[in-house]
Amino acid sequence: MEFRTLSLLAALSLLAACSVKPVQPYSEPPLSVPTAQLRVITNGEVRGDAYAGCQGDSKRLAKAGRFGSEQRANVNYPQFPEQPRHIDMLARFAPKLPAYVGSIRRGEGLYQEVATEYRVPAGVPFLLEGGGVAAGGAGNSYHTCPAVKKVVVFEPGKSYEAYVGLNYIPVAGGETQALCAFAVYQLLPLSKPGSAMPLALESRPAAERHCAAQ
Repeated sequence: MEFRTLSLLAALSLLAACSVKPVQPYSEPPLSVPTAQLRVITNGEVRGDAYAGCQGDSKRLAKAGRFGSEQRANVNYPQFPEQPRHIDMLARFAPKLPAYVGSIRRGEGLYQEVATEYRVPAGVPFLLEGGGVAAGGAGNSYHTCPAVKKVVVFEPGKSYEAYVGLNYIPVAGGETQALCAFAVYQLLPLSKPGSAMPLALESRPAAERHCAAQ
């Protein structure tokens, strides 16, 4: 009886794994569509897609991967995209996000920031999703960042950054405190070459309802 129970559980687990839809990579709009430029910076995961008033299957924009000694990528925790993309954008404003050890399998390398750039549709709502982060702390402790979803509208021809993930800020006594970041802002050029300043971008929460299956 016990063997049958274990076999049934194994079968159910396999069916559940097969039923999970893989996350598709983000695809840029055609050249005929007005676009803006978006730099995605994260040490977690960020997804996004055009928003039609309901939550659909968002596409993967960026995902931090694990790296071991000598900056060797861990094949079990790959970075996405493997080769970050760079387009004609204003200079980066955001500070670098720190590397951190994962909350599980701590010996398999550090999650490291990835920054990549895309063309995104402008003048229409766009949904950005920040995946939850779980970082190992001292002993058996860990720090987590909840998933966040925001709807924004980009302006044609403008440059933006999405800064999403786990950071640490100094506090009294020389200690640091974990801080969850989710900021989306327009980049404004400064007179000094290679520099920019941020302008906060208005956002609203996404609707709770999911889009009907096609």
